[in-house]
Amino acid sequence: MRIGLFIAFCLGSFPCFAETSAGFADLTDLSEAERPLALSIWYPSEGHATTAIGGNAVFLGEPAVPAAPLPTEPLPLIVVSHGGLRSAADSGAWLSSSIAKAGFIVAEINAPRPESASIAVNEVWRRPQDISRAVDRILSDANWGKLIDQDSISAVGFALGATAALSVAGAKLDVDHYMRSCDIEAPFAGPDCGWYASQRVTLTQTNQDGLAGLRHDPRITSAVAIEPEYLAVLDIALSDTKHLLVSLGNGDEIPNTASNISSVEVADSSAVDAFAACTDAGPSILEEDGDASICGPSKERREGIHQRVTKIVTSFLSGENK
Repeated sequence: MRIGLFIAFCLGSFPCFAETSAGFADLTDLSEAERPLALSIWYPSEGHATTAIGGNAVFLGEPAVPAAPLPTEPLPLIVVSHGGLRSAADSGAWLSSSIAKAGFIVAEINAPRPESASIAVNEVWRRPQDISRAVDRILSDANWGKLIDQDSISAVGFALGATAALSVAGAKLDVDHYMRSCDIEAPFAGPDCGWYASQRVTLTQTNQDGLAGLRHDPRITSAVAIEPEYLAVLDIALSDTKHLLVSLGNGDEIPNTASNISSVEVADSSAVDAFAACTDAGPSILEEDGDASICGPSKERREGIHQRVTKIVTSFLSGENK
């Protein structure tokens, strides 16, 4: 049975939770020994949240109910691919938990962080593969497989994870154009071009077999891309999968020339608002590294933007999964 936002539980045959929380579990995928995946699984629960997931000295974690009772009916699956090349594990927890509380099973992928730029250039094709691997792992699991509505599987991503979500949903990467993506001047070059250059790595060193192996996973029924990287070198209209492109107020023109593409700009926000809200000590810690702007003006403002993004994303997913 397909469901959408939490209100759909109350209007349909599902019991209404007195207080909706996010249950939490974890899985691992070891199908590729050199690239193990840790999957953080979020799902709707009525338990009391006792644990914070994804927090550290700089960023606040998200409350969760570890080992909460599992759903009793199949739910749509949302696979989340978070952040940039050096993002911390569970950095998308704020969105993953919110989507789960809206009535979905969410799997956030945590892959090994690339240790060097020469490894990192291959993330552009590895992350779409990670999404498909996550779907394989969950559907084959004795407990989780039977809880998934296999006709309703979506990918959601931030930054390079957003690029992966679009790719696995059928967007076609223009390889020649991609190879030249760092040949333009800042601020129009990709966010990691400076890091690549500092290690004398170019995009031409990306594994060509990996790029050639990019494929649409037909199980993916829709994709949400928040601040996707390399958008200019992706042809989204070639896919008939439904896509939502979310811009965090950067003013970039987002293509919307096909019936399968929707786009939304979140006003008064920026790309750094994809980060979790900061702890009280976060700004001073980041200031030592010259990155205090990542925290934004206040925790309350960041959380307000997250609420707006969550509403946009869950409304889209609800429409796709009715």
